[in-house]
Amino acid sequence: MKVTDRAQQRWDAIVERFRSACILHRDGKEWESRRIIKEELPPLIKLWMQMLPSGLKEDAKADLRDMFTREQSIVDQGHKLQKLFKETLVKRIIPQVEERIASKYRSLYVTKLEENKVKRQEELAGSWVRPSYSEEQKHTPLGFNTGDRRVKLGNVSDMIDALQETDSEALADSILSLDDIVQGMNEANIDPILKA
Repeated sequence: MKVTDRAQQRWDAIVERFRSACILHRDGKEWESRRIIKEELPPLIKLWMQMLPSGLKEDAKADLRDMFTREQSIVDQGHKLQKLFKETLVKRIIPQVEERIASKYRSLYVTKLEENKVKRQEELAGSWVRPSYSEEQKHTPLGFNTGDRRVKLGNVSDMIDALQETDSEALADSILSLDDIVQGMNEANIDPILKA
């Protein structure tokens, strides 16, 4: 189909807005999806059709139908890929990362305990009087925040539990945006690859 640059730009806008509507629908944002389909797309399509030569009007309708089918298929494929990636993240990758973090904290904790033990022994060995510890010298151990609860760095068991209680699903969702997946598929010109 031979079209002008302006008509092509309008076509690209139609495709982009329809894709956005499909992604919003898949993400459960029905109101936003319907607003695009009912309010934004009709004027865009009307202007695009007016820019085309009259002999291409029927072809344009067929192109629209093909585009709707193709974009819905790409978004469906992206959604399936998102679910597969998310499952892999939640069940395999995130637990491995959490275990590495917990292991690192265990190692740091053991090293810190050893350093404190050596320091205390040196203090005791250098003095004939046992050092006194006043209330001013005491301090609370540092901690890190894990959502609703605060865990002290000195408590390895609580740190590991807190790390493992983080919401892996929310983390996976933030990493795997359906919009990004679909955009990547579209840029790579990937045809549907998974069976419905």
